[in-house]
Amino acid sequence: MKTLALTIALVMAVAVAVSLAMVHFEGSSSAIARRWVSPGPLSPRHGYLGNQCGACHEPTVGVTVTNCTPCHADSKRLLGRQPTAFHASIRECTPCHVEHQLESIRPLTMDHVELARIGAQTLASASGSDLESAATLQSLETWLRIRGPAQFDAKTARSALDCAGCHDRRDPHLKRFGSDCAQCHGLEAWSIPGYQHPSSRSKDCVQCHEPPPSHLMGHFSMMSQKIAGKEHASVDQCFECHNTTSWNDIIDIGFYKHH
Repeated sequence: MKTLALTIALVMAVAVAVSLAMVHFEGSSSAIARRWVSPGPLSPRHGYLGNQCGACHEPTVGVTVTNCTPCHADSKRLLGRQPTAFHASIRECTPCHVEHQLESIRPLTMDHVELARIGAQTLASASGSDLESAATLQSLETWLRIRGPAQFDAKTARSALDCAGCHDRRDPHLKRFGSDCAQCHGLEAWSIPGYQHPSSRSKDCVQCHEPPPSHLMGHFSMMSQKIAGKEHASVDQCFECHNTTSWNDIIDIGFYKHH
């Protein structure tokens, strides 16, 4: 009991000393308080916010999507590319974008389970969903083994992972590599570890990619060039019309399925 009493007395004495010091040094009190509660430094892109915690955080709530959208909602690069266009309807940011790690780390993590949960909730609450959205929701619910987003369980969802449940209908590999995605891909990153696609400014696309049959016929001049607005482009100048994310991700247009 004596040890406990001494410990309590010591903690109280330290707290009082800190409080008195903060009152005495009014100019630095807020900075001291922030250092006590700060979870870590901001990433370089958010570094300009400095100590303006209220720019992202709400009292007793934390980071809210309402505070993220003023800066990110009009990102043409984010919303104009087919793989990331889904951000237009996402209502949560923090499950994938985690700040206060290290100054050298980009605030982005990839968790398929969290993304599937958010997707299921978003699609389930969407009014007047089209057939494709309904099919995607059904695939998510089948993978997550739920009848509705409210039944979500992360452990069950991870053990039931079925890549083809979401990716088969838009397989970028055109079924050339089968359905065992895990032989190349992990769950925590979009890209294949160690692989980096050549720069989007590269002009050597034909080293790896062959044009589809439609590009070798009249379809190329009648439709492809006109749709992309690049009527001067030749068949071997893939970089004139295509982004490196997908063949159907057309520069300045986005995902366009015209084949």
